[in-house]
Amino acid sequence: MNKQISPKISLFVVPVSWVVAAIVAIVLWATKYDWIYYLLGVCTGLLNFGLMLKMNRRIVRMAELYPDTAAIMAKRQAWIGVLLRMLVFTAVFLAIFFKEVYKNPDSNRVWNLVIAFGGYATVKVVLVVIYLIFRKKVSE
Repeated sequence: MNKQISPKISLFVVPVSWVVAAIVAIVLWATKYDWIYYLLGVCTGLLNFGLMLKMNRRIVRMAELYPDTAAIMAKRQAWIGVLLRMLVFTAVFLAIFFKEVYKNPDSNRVWNLVIAFGGYATVKVVLVVIYLIFRKKVSE
Protein backbone atom coordinates (compact mmCIF):
# COMPACT_ATOMS: atom_id res chain seq x y z
CA MET A 1 0.00 0.00 0.00
CA ASN A 2 3.00 2.29 -0.38
CA LYS A 3 2.27 3.27 -3.99
CA GLN A 4 2.78 7.00 -3.67
CA ILE A 5 2.85 9.15 -6.77
CA SER A 6 6.36 10.46 -7.17
CA PRO A 7 6.54 14.18 -6.35
CA LYS A 8 9.16 14.47 -9.08
CA ILE A 9 6.41 13.95 -11.65
CA SER A 10 4.66 17.14 -10.54
CA LEU A 11 7.90 19.02 -10.99
CA PHE A 12 7.57 18.24 -14.69
CA VAL A 13 3.79 18.33 -15.16
CA VAL A 14 3.12 21.81 -13.80
CA PRO A 15 5.79 23.77 -15.74
CA VAL A 16 5.18 21.87 -18.97
CA SER A 17 1.44 22.52 -18.61
CA TRP A 18 2.08 26.24 -18.16
CA VAL A 19 4.40 26.39 -21.18
CA VAL A 20 1.87 24.59 -23.38
CA ALA A 21 -0.90 26.81 -21.97
CA ALA A 22 1.07 29.96 -22.74
CA ILE A 23 1.69 28.89 -26.33
CA VAL A 24 -1.95 27.91 -26.91
CA ALA A 25 -3.23 31.08 -25.21
CA ILE A 26 -1.07 33.20 -27.52
CA VAL A 27 -2.43 31.33 -30.54
CA LEU A 28 -6.01 31.80 -29.29
CA TRP A 29 -5.37 35.50 -28.68
CA ALA A 30 -3.94 35.89 -32.19
CA THR A 31 -7.01 34.21 -33.70
CA LYS A 32 -9.37 36.44 -31.67
CA TYR A 33 -10.83 33.71 -29.46
CA ASP A 34 -11.44 34.11 -25.71
CA TRP A 35 -8.10 32.80 -24.48
CA ILE A 36 -8.93 33.52 -20.83
CA TYR A 37 -11.30 30.55 -20.79
CA TYR A 38 -8.47 28.32 -21.91
CA LEU A 39 -6.36 29.50 -18.99
CA LEU A 40 -9.33 28.98 -16.67
CA GLY A 41 -9.54 25.38 -17.88
CA VAL A 42 -5.78 24.92 -17.35
CA CYS A 43 -6.04 26.33 -13.82
CA THR A 44 -8.94 23.98 -13.07
CA GLY A 45 -6.94 21.03 -14.38
CA LEU A 46 -3.90 21.97 -12.29
CA LEU A 47 -6.09 22.42 -9.21
CA ASN A 48 -7.52 18.94 -9.71
CA PHE A 49 -4.00 17.57 -10.24
CA GLY A 50 -2.92 19.11 -6.94
CA LEU A 51 -5.96 17.65 -5.18
CA MET A 52 -5.11 14.24 -6.63
CA LEU A 53 -1.55 14.46 -5.28
CA LYS A 54 -2.80 15.59 -1.87
CA MET A 55 -5.28 12.72 -1.61
CA ASN A 56 -2.60 10.27 -2.67
CA ARG A 57 -0.28 11.48 0.08
CA ARG A 58 -3.13 11.27 2.59
CA ILE A 59 -3.95 7.68 1.58
CA VAL A 60 -0.30 6.60 1.89
CA ARG A 61 0.06 8.32 5.28
CA MET A 62 -3.12 6.70 6.62
CA ALA A 63 -1.96 3.30 5.34
CA GLU A 64 1.27 3.69 7.32
CA LEU A 65 -0.53 4.83 10.49
CA TYR A 66 -3.37 2.29 10.39
CA PRO A 67 -2.18 -0.78 8.44
CA ASP A 68 -5.03 -3.02 9.63
CA THR A 69 -7.77 -0.83 8.12
CA ALA A 70 -5.72 0.55 5.23
CA ALA A 71 -7.84 -0.91 2.43
CA ILE A 72 -11.12 0.45 3.75
CA MET A 73 -9.66 3.87 4.50
CA ALA A 74 -7.94 4.02 1.12
CA LYS A 75 -11.17 3.31 -0.73
CA ARG A 76 -13.04 5.91 1.28
CA GLN A 77 -10.36 8.57 0.79
CA ALA A 78 -10.10 7.77 -2.90
CA TRP A 79 -13.85 8.25 -3.37
CA ILE A 80 -13.77 11.49 -1.38
CA GLY A 81 -10.95 12.71 -3.62
CA VAL A 82 -12.78 11.79 -6.81
CA LEU A 83 -15.98 13.45 -5.64
CA LEU A 84 -14.11 16.61 -4.63
CA ARG A 85 -12.38 16.82 -8.01
CA MET A 86 -15.69 16.24 -9.81
CA LEU A 87 -17.30 18.96 -7.70
CA VAL A 88 -14.57 21.46 -8.64
CA PHE A 89 -14.82 20.56 -12.33
CA THR A 90 -18.62 20.76 -12.32
CA ALA A 91 -18.71 24.08 -10.47
CA VAL A 92 -16.24 25.77 -12.82
CA PHE A 93 -17.86 24.52 -16.00
CA LEU A 94 -21.39 25.26 -14.80
CA ALA A 95 -20.25 28.80 -14.00
CA ILE A 96 -18.87 29.17 -17.52
CA PHE A 97 -22.05 27.68 -18.97
CA PHE A 98 -24.38 30.03 -17.08
CA LYS A 99 -22.19 33.07 -17.75
CA GLU A 100 -21.64 32.53 -21.46
CA VAL A 101 -24.00 30.00 -23.01
CA TYR A 102 -27.20 30.29 -20.99
CA LYS A 103 -27.51 34.07 -21.39
CA ASN A 104 -26.71 34.01 -25.11
CA PRO A 105 -28.27 30.89 -26.67
CA ASP A 106 -28.17 32.23 -30.24
CA SER A 107 -24.54 33.26 -30.37
CA ASN A 108 -21.39 31.16 -30.67
CA ARG A 109 -20.55 31.41 -26.98
CA VAL A 110 -20.56 27.64 -26.63
CA TRP A 111 -17.02 27.74 -28.02
CA ASN A 112 -15.88 29.33 -24.76
CA LEU A 113 -16.99 26.18 -22.98
CA VAL A 114 -15.16 24.02 -25.51
CA ILE A 115 -12.02 26.15 -25.18
CA ALA A 116 -12.14 25.84 -21.37
CA PHE A 117 -12.52 22.07 -21.66
CA GLY A 118 -9.51 22.05 -23.99
CA GLY A 119 -7.49 23.78 -21.28
CA TYR A 120 -8.63 21.22 -18.74
CA ALA A 121 -7.74 18.38 -21.10
CA THR A 122 -4.31 19.91 -21.76
CA VAL A 123 -3.23 19.14 -18.19
CA LYS A 124 -4.46 15.55 -18.51
CA VAL A 125 -2.64 15.04 -21.80
CA VAL A 126 0.58 16.53 -20.39
CA LEU A 127 0.26 14.25 -17.34
CA VAL A 128 -0.11 11.14 -19.50
CA VAL A 129 2.79 12.15 -21.76
CA ILE A 130 5.06 12.85 -18.77
CA TYR A 131 4.12 9.50 -17.23
CA LEU A 132 4.90 7.71 -20.49
CA ILE A 133 8.20 9.50 -21.00
CA PHE A 134 9.50 9.25 -17.44
CA ARG A 135 7.88 5.96 -16.49
CA LYS A 136 11.17 4.28 -15.51
CA LYS A 137 13.46 7.30 -15.23
CA VAL A 138 11.65 9.01 -12.33
CA SER A 139 11.59 6.37 -9.64
CA GLU A 140 12.57 6.36 -6.04
